[in-house]
Amino acid sequence: MDAQWSQQVSQIERQDLVMFINACLSCTGQREFYSDNYGTGVSINFLHDYILGNYRLLYARTLAAGINHFNRAEIILKLLATGRDTPTEHRQEEGALIAAALNELPPQRAWKVLAEIRRRGINNRRSRAITRHYIQSRRNLSFQAVKYRSKLRAVAIHNHLKLETELAAFLFEPTKIKAYQTEIFEYFRKAKYDREAIYALPLTVAEGFAAQHGIKREIFLSRIQEQMTPGEKLRLQKTAYREKQEISLDLGQMPLTKLALYVLSLSRTERGDRFPILNTALDTAARKTLHHSPMHLGRVA
Repeated sequence: MDAQWSQQVSQIERQDLVMFINACLSCTGQREFYSDNYGTGVSINFLHDYILGNYRLLYARTLAAGINHFNRAEIILKLLATGRDTPTEHRQEEGALIAAALNELPPQRAWKVLAEIRRRGINNRRSRAITRHYIQSRRNLSFQAVKYRSKLRAVAIHNHLKLETELAAFLFEPTKIKAYQTEIFEYFRKAKYDREAIYALPLTVAEGFAAQHGIKREIFLSRIQEQMTPGEKLRLQKTAYREKQEISLDLGQMPLTKLALYVLSLSRTERGDRFPILNTALDTAARKTLHHSPMHLGRVA
């Protein structure tokens, strides 16, 4: 009887974990086919809490299972918020999984997670250590300090971080230093009165200064391209097409899902006009994806 009960429990655990991992591969907390974003968010949040409460170690190990960014961020936040519940023998492994998962997130998502830690009032020794390690490991911290300035400032306050002199001044007292040694900080300082300095800044920051200086959109976009990320170039493709401008981007190098969503967002006329380019890009991206995850597909559309 005990053996049969144990087998049933083990089977339930496996089913729970398969269901959770499947959800973490597909659900993004946004509006989906049969439910709005609120309903989806409530459902996935309940599932996270259920797995965390019953299978904490396996919940943490899900971070290494190739799940999507939305669910990876949620696991990091829930593990950090409930650190006191971590068994002593699993603390080191859990901390390493959290740190690795945070480092693998795209910068904008990682900074959003760190800002969310502050918003949720998570403030324990491990959360501060994870935050400090993430910031210290950034090779291009000065660039990210400009691009995510408000988030970094809030994170530094929340975690009582000791920052390098110029970085601290840039975040909290930008006019304290008359001329920065850090090149991008100096460009940011000059951008308030020098139009040319704008084009050395990240796109999202430069846009604000361009508006202040009254620079025409088409001129600004043509000159800021070197500072754009591939994602930003893709986002601005529709604007460039309407304005008959060219933003150089190899669409075939974009992730297949992002590219497919971009193509679906276009009107039928735009798709028809750009069919050869879009078709080639989709084919290249699909072959690239298949190369990374080889499988026999059979006949597909």
